Amino acid sequence: MANQITTDQLDKDVRTQEAQSYTWTYANGRRYASSELGHYYMPNDEPEVQRLNQQHWMLTEARGGSITLAPLPTKNALNILDIGCGSGIWCLQMAEDHPNAKMVGADVSPVQPANKPENVEWIVLDFENGKWPFPENHFDLIHLSLVHGCVTDWEKTLTHIMQYVKPGGFIEHQEFAMGGQYILEQSGKRVNYSALQDPPAFARWPGLMCEAADKRGRTLHLGPKLKEMQERAGLVGVEEAIYPLAIGTWPEDNRQKLVGTQFLHNVLTGIDGFTMVLFTTQLGWSVEATKSFIEDCKKDLRDNSLRKMMDLYVVYGQKPAA
Repeated sequence: MANQITTDQLDKDVRTQEAQSYTWTYANGRRYASSELGHYYMPNDEPEVQRLNQQHWMLTEARGGSITLAPLPTKNALNILDIGCGSGIWCLQMAEDHPNAKMVGADVSPVQPANKPENVEWIVLDFENGKWPFPENHFDLIHLSLVHGCVTDWEKTLTHIMQYVKPGGFIEHQEFAMGGQYILEQSGKRVNYSALQDPPAFARWPGLMCEAADKRGRTLHLGPKLKEMQERAGLVGVEEAIYPLAIGTWPEDNRQKLVGTQFLHNVLTGIDGFTMVLFTTQLGWSVEATKSFIEDCKKDLRDNSLRKMMDLYVVYGQKPAA
């Protein structure tokens, strides 16, 4: 793995030149993508950029230091596209790992650092709609990470994405099992939140989030569906890796405790942004009721008496050779 890109590097300038003319949207004290590109329900302000950076390192640790599983050729000059690149941190690390590669990070918000390697390019792109500014059959790898809640028709979108992958190239996609969060009992038995009697607020939260996302036609529960989605799209040699992640400081294993502690911090800092738009626009909750529920969730998150878990799915498949 390449040397870690520090948060200080990413803090130097989180606005590209394109951001100067970008029209932002504001609500409840947070900044969001332009209303014209408003499919993404999360904020894009500086606290969120920092959360995305921390999330990247948490997921990298959870995956044993790997940021991609697809067996990319090591000597070739690769073309790589990261869809929904967020803060751009994955692209920057891939650019270090593959200095001969040409990296493109695409997102609906121009929040990526202007200070970047020469082999990295940022573009504003609504990947779900319209023609992309690339030739078809161009990329050796198209990468997607945690774009749940952003797409209405994944079958159509994957077909579109495949047009831009070279024959023999890869699509790699990672998502959580958002609707399948569970408690890990001491016996090792998994108990889904939905099976709990009198569930606490945080155990109710995933179901409410998925309900709200479904109402806007953009599912959040993607992880367990990725393998079948890629196979149905026509990718071959599809491989799936599942990483069970603790949420909290309760694991005894040092690495799991580290990941769990980072995951807990990430959810605590992000849950306001995760929740506010979906609850108020789709479930009809007031801002005050949503804030109160979020505070209850945070109390539950800090309670280690319930060993909270969520699975991360990483799936890659190959476009058939011509």
